[in-house]
Amino acid sequence: MFRYIRTLYPFLICCSVALLFPIGSAVAGEYWSVPSKIRGTIDSPLEATFELYIKNKRNRRVLSTTDRTSFVVYDISKNKKLVSINEDRQMMAASLIKNFVMLAYFHEVKHGRQAHTNTNRGHLRAMIQVSSNLSTNYFIRLLGGPARVDRILRSNYPYFKQTRIVEYIPAGGRTYRNMTSARDISTFFLRLWHGRLPYSQKMKWYFKLKNGDYIFKKTYIPSWVAVYNKTGTVYGLVGDGGILVLRDPQGKSRPYVFVGLMEDRTKTTYRNRWQSFANWRNQRTFILRRLSERAYKYIYENHYGGRLVRR
Repeated sequence: MFRYIRTLYPFLICCSVALLFPIGSAVAGEYWSVPSKIRGTIDSPLEATFELYIKNKRNRRVLSTTDRTSFVVYDISKNKKLVSINEDRQMMAASLIKNFVMLAYFHEVKHGRQAHTNTNRGHLRAMIQVSSNLSTNYFIRLLGGPARVDRILRSNYPYFKQTRIVEYIPAGGRTYRNMTSARDISTFFLRLWHGRLPYSQKMKWYFKLKNGDYIFKKTYIPSWVAVYNKTGTVYGLVGDGGILVLRDPQGKSRPYVFVGLMEDRTKTTYRNRWQSFANWRNQRTFILRRLSERAYKYIYENHYGGRLVRR
Protein backbone atom coordinates (compact mmCIF):
# COMPACT_ATOMS: atom_id res chain seq x y z
CA MET A 1 0.00 0.00 0.00
CA PHE A 2 2.74 2.46 0.98
CA ARG A 3 4.74 1.50 -2.11
CA TYR A 4 1.70 2.35 -4.27
CA ILE A 5 1.29 5.72 -2.53
CA ARG A 6 4.98 6.52 -3.03
CA THR A 7 4.62 5.72 -6.72
CA LEU A 8 1.48 7.82 -7.09
CA TYR A 9 2.71 10.80 -5.04
CA PRO A 10 4.83 12.56 -7.74
CA PHE A 11 1.95 12.26 -10.20
CA LEU A 12 -0.48 13.88 -7.73
CA ILE A 13 1.98 16.74 -7.11
CA CYS A 14 2.31 17.43 -10.85
CA CYS A 15 -1.46 17.44 -11.29
CA SER A 16 -1.90 19.85 -8.38
CA VAL A 17 0.66 22.29 -9.80
CA ALA A 18 -0.99 22.14 -13.20
CA LEU A 19 -4.35 23.03 -11.66
CA LEU A 20 -2.84 25.98 -9.84
CA PHE A 21 -1.38 27.49 -13.04
CA PRO A 22 -3.91 27.45 -15.89
CA ILE A 23 -2.22 30.50 -17.39
CA GLY A 24 -0.29 28.64 -20.04
CA SER A 25 -3.42 27.36 -21.73
CA ALA A 26 -4.94 30.84 -21.63
CA VAL A 27 -1.90 32.35 -23.32
CA ALA A 28 -1.89 29.66 -25.96
CA GLY A 29 -5.54 30.38 -26.63
CA GLU A 30 -4.96 34.12 -26.71
CA TYR A 31 -2.29 33.71 -29.38
CA TRP A 32 -3.82 30.78 -31.22
CA SER A 33 -3.12 32.29 -34.63
CA VAL A 34 0.53 33.13 -33.89
CA PRO A 35 3.27 30.72 -35.00
CA SER A 36 5.08 29.12 -32.08
CA LYS A 37 8.45 30.54 -33.20
CA ILE A 38 7.08 34.07 -32.81
CA ARG A 39 4.88 33.38 -29.80
CA GLY A 40 7.83 33.05 -27.45
CA THR A 41 8.88 36.67 -28.01
CA ILE A 42 5.44 38.26 -27.65
CA ASP A 43 4.73 40.66 -24.78
CA SER A 44 1.13 41.48 -25.77
CA PRO A 45 -1.51 40.70 -28.41
CA LEU A 46 -0.64 44.04 -30.04
CA GLU A 47 2.98 43.01 -30.40
CA ALA A 48 1.77 39.77 -31.97
CA THR A 49 -0.23 41.80 -34.48
CA PHE A 50 2.85 43.86 -35.38
CA GLU A 51 5.01 40.76 -35.80
CA LEU A 52 2.51 39.03 -38.07
CA TYR A 53 1.93 42.15 -40.15
CA ILE A 54 5.67 42.62 -40.76
CA LYS A 55 6.08 38.92 -41.53
CA ASN A 56 3.28 39.19 -44.10
CA LYS A 57 5.03 42.13 -45.77
CA ARG A 58 8.25 40.14 -45.93
CA ASN A 59 6.48 37.13 -47.42
CA ARG A 60 4.95 39.38 -50.07
CA ARG A 61 8.38 40.95 -50.69
CA VAL A 62 7.22 44.44 -49.87
CA LEU A 63 10.01 44.30 -47.29
CA SER A 64 13.26 42.61 -48.25
CA THR A 65 15.59 40.47 -46.18
CA THR A 66 17.79 43.53 -45.71
CA ASP A 67 14.99 45.59 -44.12
CA ARG A 68 15.29 45.93 -40.34
CA THR A 69 12.41 47.11 -38.18
CA SER A 70 12.08 48.55 -34.68
CA PHE A 71 8.87 49.45 -32.84
CA VAL A 72 7.79 50.72 -29.44
CA VAL A 73 4.25 51.34 -28.23
CA TYR A 74 3.83 52.58 -24.66
CA ASP A 75 0.59 53.53 -22.92
CA ILE A 76 1.57 56.44 -20.69
CA SER A 77 -1.65 56.47 -18.64
CA LYS A 78 -1.36 52.75 -17.85
CA ASN A 79 2.44 52.93 -17.55
CA LYS A 80 2.59 49.84 -19.72
CA LYS A 81 4.74 48.92 -22.70
CA LEU A 82 2.71 47.05 -25.31
CA VAL A 83 5.20 46.62 -28.14
CA SER A 84 8.96 46.20 -27.90
CA ILE A 85 10.46 44.96 -31.15
CA ASN A 86 14.21 45.43 -31.64
CA GLU A 87 13.98 48.71 -29.74
CA ASP A 88 17.66 48.72 -28.73
CA ARG A 89 18.84 48.31 -32.31
CA GLN A 90 20.90 51.31 -33.39
CA MET A 91 19.65 52.73 -36.68
CA MET A 92 20.23 55.67 -38.95
CA ALA A 93 18.51 58.69 -37.46
CA ALA A 94 17.93 60.81 -40.57
CA SER A 95 15.78 63.79 -39.49
CA LEU A 96 14.88 62.15 -36.19
CA ILE A 97 18.22 63.48 -34.97
CA LYS A 98 16.59 66.91 -34.91
CA ASN A 99 14.80 65.97 -31.68
CA PHE A 100 18.16 65.65 -29.96
CA VAL A 101 19.63 68.77 -31.57
CA MET A 102 16.71 70.73 -30.13
CA LEU A 103 17.27 69.12 -26.73
CA ALA A 104 20.96 70.09 -26.78
CA TYR A 105 20.01 73.66 -27.70
CA PHE A 106 17.49 74.00 -24.86
CA HIS A 107 20.00 72.44 -22.47
CA GLU A 108 22.38 75.28 -23.29
CA VAL A 109 19.59 77.85 -22.98
CA LYS A 110 18.72 76.48 -19.54
CA HIS A 111 22.31 76.92 -18.37
CA GLY A 112 22.63 80.41 -19.81
CA ARG A 113 25.08 79.57 -22.58
CA GLN A 114 22.60 80.35 -25.38
CA ALA A 115 19.82 82.92 -25.73
CA HIS A 116 16.37 81.93 -26.97
CA THR A 117 16.15 84.68 -29.59
CA ASN A 118 13.54 85.30 -32.28
CA THR A 119 16.06 84.08 -34.86
CA ASN A 120 16.49 80.83 -32.97
CA ARG A 121 12.72 80.45 -32.57
CA GLY A 122 12.33 80.71 -36.33
CA HIS A 123 15.02 78.12 -36.95
CA LEU A 124 13.45 75.76 -34.39
CA ARG A 125 10.11 76.00 -36.12
CA ALA A 126 11.70 75.35 -39.51
CA MET A 127 13.77 72.45 -38.17
CA ILE A 128 10.82 70.63 -36.59
CA GLN A 129 7.80 71.61 -38.67
CA VAL A 130 9.28 71.46 -42.18
CA SER A 131 12.41 69.47 -41.26
CA SER A 132 14.80 72.13 -42.53
CA ASN A 133 18.33 70.79 -42.84
CA LEU A 134 19.73 74.31 -43.07
CA SER A 135 18.17 75.18 -39.71
CA THR A 136 19.45 71.95 -38.20
CA ASN A 137 22.98 72.72 -39.32
CA TYR A 138 22.53 76.24 -37.97
CA PHE A 139 21.97 74.83 -34.47
CA ILE A 140 24.74 72.25 -34.71
CA ARG A 141 27.12 75.04 -35.70
CA LEU A 142 25.74 77.37 -33.00
CA LEU A 143 26.40 74.74 -30.33
CA GLY A 144 29.98 74.11 -31.47
CA GLY A 145 29.73 71.35 -34.07
CA PRO A 146 28.60 67.69 -34.13
CA ALA A 147 31.12 66.49 -31.54
CA ARG A 148 30.10 69.23 -29.11
CA VAL A 149 26.38 68.45 -29.53
CA ASP A 150 27.07 64.76 -29.02
CA ARG A 151 29.07 65.53 -25.89
CA ILE A 152 26.22 67.62 -24.44
CA LEU A 153 23.87 64.68 -24.87
CA ARG A 154 26.21 61.98 -23.62
CA SER A 155 27.31 63.97 -20.56
CA ASN A 156 23.86 65.09 -19.45
CA TYR A 157 21.41 62.55 -20.89
CA PRO A 158 23.26 59.21 -20.70
CA TYR A 159 20.02 57.24 -20.99
CA PHE A 160 20.04 57.96 -24.75
CA LYS A 161 22.38 55.04 -25.26
CA GLN A 162 22.19 54.54 -29.03
CA THR A 163 22.02 58.19 -30.14
CA ARG A 164 25.14 59.63 -31.78
CA ILE A 165 25.61 62.93 -33.61
CA VAL A 166 28.76 62.84 -35.73
CA GLU A 167 27.97 64.91 -38.82
CA TYR A 168 26.21 67.95 -40.17
CA ILE A 169 23.38 67.07 -42.53
CA PRO A 170 25.03 66.95 -45.98
CA ALA A 171 23.77 68.80 -49.04
CA GLY A 172 20.75 66.98 -50.44
CA GLY A 173 19.88 65.59 -47.02
CA ARG A 174 21.74 62.30 -47.47
CA THR A 175 22.66 61.83 -43.82
CA TYR A 176 23.59 58.26 -42.87
CA ARG A 177 26.06 58.56 -39.99
CA ASN A 178 23.96 60.08 -37.21
CA MET A 179 22.33 57.30 -35.21
CA THR A 180 19.50 56.65 -32.76
CA SER A 181 17.11 53.87 -31.73
CA ALA A 182 13.43 53.29 -31.12
CA ARG A 183 14.17 53.05 -27.41
CA ASP A 184 15.93 56.42 -27.34
CA ILE A 185 13.13 58.10 -29.26
CA SER A 186 10.45 56.60 -27.02
CA THR A 187 12.45 57.62 -23.93
CA PHE A 188 12.77 61.14 -25.34
CA PHE A 189 9.02 61.56 -25.80
CA LEU A 190 8.14 59.90 -22.50
CA ARG A 191 10.43 62.22 -20.57
CA LEU A 192 9.19 65.16 -22.64
CA TRP A 193 5.59 64.37 -21.72
CA HIS A 194 6.43 64.20 -18.03
CA GLY A 195 8.34 67.49 -18.17
CA ARG A 196 11.71 65.90 -17.45
CA LEU A 197 13.60 67.61 -20.27
CA PRO A 198 14.59 71.29 -20.29
CA TYR A 199 11.82 73.53 -21.59
CA SER A 200 9.56 70.54 -22.21
CA GLN A 201 6.49 72.71 -22.77
CA LYS A 202 8.27 74.74 -25.43
CA MET A 203 9.49 71.60 -27.20
CA LYS A 204 6.00 70.09 -27.11
CA TRP A 205 4.69 73.20 -28.84
CA TYR A 206 7.05 72.64 -31.77
CA PHE A 207 6.27 68.93 -32.03
CA LYS A 208 2.54 69.68 -32.13
CA LEU A 209 2.83 71.94 -35.18
CA LYS A 210 1.18 70.42 -38.24
CA ASN A 211 3.69 68.53 -40.33
CA GLY A 212 4.02 65.57 -42.64
CA ASP A 213 3.59 62.55 -40.39
CA TYR A 214 3.38 58.79 -40.93
CA ILE A 215 1.32 57.85 -37.86
CA PHE A 216 -1.81 60.01 -38.07
CA LYS A 217 -2.52 61.47 -41.51
CA LYS A 218 -4.08 59.05 -44.01
CA THR A 219 -5.25 56.78 -41.19
CA TYR A 220 -8.65 56.15 -39.63
CA ILE A 221 -7.47 57.61 -36.30
CA PRO A 222 -10.04 60.30 -35.31
CA SER A 223 -9.20 63.85 -36.30
CA TRP A 224 -9.47 65.09 -32.69
CA VAL A 225 -6.50 62.99 -31.56
CA ALA A 226 -3.57 65.30 -30.72
CA VAL A 227 -0.18 64.40 -32.19
CA TYR A 228 3.33 65.42 -31.10
CA ASN A 229 5.84 63.90 -33.48
CA LYS A 230 8.86 64.06 -35.75
CA THR A 231 9.56 62.02 -38.87
CA GLY A 232 12.85 60.86 -40.33
CA THR A 233 13.26 59.98 -43.99
CA VAL A 234 16.20 59.24 -46.26
CA TYR A 235 16.74 56.54 -48.86
CA GLY A 236 17.57 53.83 -46.34
CA LEU A 237 15.44 54.90 -43.37
CA VAL A 238 11.77 55.71 -42.85
CA GLY A 239 10.69 56.48 -39.33
CA ASP A 240 8.27 58.39 -37.16
CA GLY A 241 8.01 58.76 -33.44
CA GLY A 242 5.90 60.72 -31.04
CA ILE A 243 2.92 60.87 -28.73
CA LEU A 244 -0.73 60.52 -29.71
CA VAL A 245 -3.36 61.67 -27.23
CA LEU A 246 -6.74 59.96 -27.54
CA ARG A 247 -9.83 60.64 -25.45
CA ASP A 248 -11.44 57.73 -23.68
CA PRO A 249 -15.27 57.30 -23.63
CA GLN A 250 -15.38 59.53 -20.52
CA GLY A 251 -13.52 62.29 -22.35
CA LYS A 252 -10.26 61.92 -20.44
CA SER A 253 -6.97 62.40 -22.33
CA ARG A 254 -4.96 59.19 -22.71
CA PRO A 255 -1.48 59.70 -24.21
CA TYR A 256 0.62 56.93 -25.66
CA VAL A 257 3.99 56.70 -27.40
CA PHE A 258 4.34 55.23 -30.88
CA VAL A 259 7.74 54.79 -32.53
CA GLY A 260 8.40 52.95 -35.78
CA LEU A 261 11.71 52.71 -37.65
CA MET A 262 12.34 50.82 -40.89
CA GLU A 263 15.91 50.71 -42.14
CA ASP A 264 17.74 49.17 -45.09
CA ARG A 265 21.40 50.15 -45.03
CA THR A 266 22.04 48.60 -48.43
CA LYS A 267 20.07 51.52 -49.92
CA THR A 268 22.81 53.95 -48.99
CA THR A 269 24.60 52.59 -52.08
CA TYR A 270 23.17 53.76 -55.40
CA ARG A 271 23.49 50.39 -57.15
CA ASN A 272 21.03 48.87 -54.66
CA ARG A 273 18.28 51.39 -55.41
CA TRP A 274 16.12 49.57 -57.91
CA GLN A 275 12.98 51.54 -56.90
CA SER A 276 12.36 55.24 -57.06
CA PHE A 277 12.78 56.90 -53.68
CA ALA A 278 9.10 57.88 -53.65
CA ASN A 279 7.90 54.30 -54.18
CA TRP A 280 10.34 52.88 -51.64
CA ARG A 281 9.32 55.49 -49.05
CA ASN A 282 5.58 55.18 -49.71
CA GLN A 283 5.59 51.41 -49.19
CA ARG A 284 7.07 51.92 -45.74
CA THR A 285 4.98 54.90 -44.72
CA PHE A 286 1.93 52.78 -45.62
CA ILE A 287 3.13 50.13 -43.16
CA LEU A 288 3.70 52.67 -40.39
CA ARG A 289 0.21 54.10 -40.86
CA ARG A 290 -1.47 50.69 -40.73
CA LEU A 291 0.43 49.73 -37.59
CA SER A 292 -0.37 53.09 -35.99
CA GLU A 293 -4.05 52.39 -36.66
CA ARG A 294 -3.76 49.02 -34.98
CA ALA A 295 -2.07 50.56 -31.95
CA TYR A 296 -4.79 53.19 -31.59
CA LYS A 297 -7.58 50.63 -31.95
CA TYR A 298 -6.03 48.24 -29.43
CA ILE A 299 -5.41 50.90 -26.78
CA TYR A 300 -8.77 52.63 -27.22
CA GLU A 301 -10.82 49.44 -27.12
CA ASN A 302 -8.83 47.16 -24.82
CA HIS A 303 -7.48 49.65 -22.30
CA TYR A 304 -10.33 52.15 -22.12
CA GLY A 305 -13.43 50.26 -23.25
CA GLY A 306 -14.10 52.39 -26.30
CA ARG A 307 -15.67 51.37 -29.56
CA LEU A 308 -13.85 52.54 -32.65
CA VAL A 309 -15.80 54.55 -35.20
CA ARG A 310 -13.74 55.11 -38.32
CA ARG A 311 -13.63 58.54 -39.88
